[in-house]
Amino acid sequence: MDSTSTRLPKGQQIQNRLLAKLPSEELELLRPHLEEVELTHGQPLILPYEPIPYVYFPTTALASLVTVLEDGATVESGSVGCEGVVGLPVFLDAGITPMQNMVQIPGQGIRVRSDIAKAAFDRRGDFYSLIHRYIHTLLVVASQSAACNRHHAIKMRLSRWLLMSSDGVGSEELALTQEFLATMLGVRRSGVTEAALQLQQEQLISYGRGKIRILDRKRLEASSCECYQMVKNEFARLLSLASDRSR
Repeated sequence: MDSTSTRLPKGQQIQNRLLAKLPSEELELLRPHLEEVELTHGQPLILPYEPIPYVYFPTTALASLVTVLEDGATVESGSVGCEGVVGLPVFLDAGITPMQNMVQIPGQGIRVRSDIAKAAFDRRGDFYSLIHRYIHTLLVVASQSAACNRHHAIKMRLSRWLLMSSDGVGSEELALTQEFLATMLGVRRSGVTEAALQLQQEQLISYGRGKIRILDRKRLEASSCECYQMVKNEFARLLSLASDRSR
């Protein structure tokens, strides 16, 4: 889980939207402990039943919370981009977790030692409130995703997943393979291939050399199910509440 890291320069703007919502006085207490890191595809950030040394705030990377079954099958149960944080068990006094967090789209992030993050949380200021509201948002999103995975077609789910991933990294171009998409959606690769081909034929996306580019976001949103807009609205509400509190 080693990453090349550098100390976050003083005064540099915070690119993680959740962390950036902290009032300046709380952010400045954390800033000396924040490190910029390069996160690579497939890199584990949290391993099952292992200690969690760092909490991560993605900026241009996207991480997945992955459930691994006994037969080796995996399925994504959540994703974290520039609107969130990886390492919630640290704040919940869980210590370890059976879940695995891994980087699905490479990029940059900010990390802080878990003991430092927990100390900031335990002061019960705005950071404490922000993490609690984020946890609630994830519960809502997880419930919606469970319904989506049960009732919606692969093409709709793929559209939703691509839109959410794009929002999470702030880019229309996503470094993804069809094999990895199948893992994240918990379906066979052939199902993802067929759905991606349909989206490409409709000129909603282009695909090649392990990269997917969104060509027509508005039409891709129309191709998605209602779950995308619901999740997007919930994260917008989270960040709006954080803005109101920090004033």
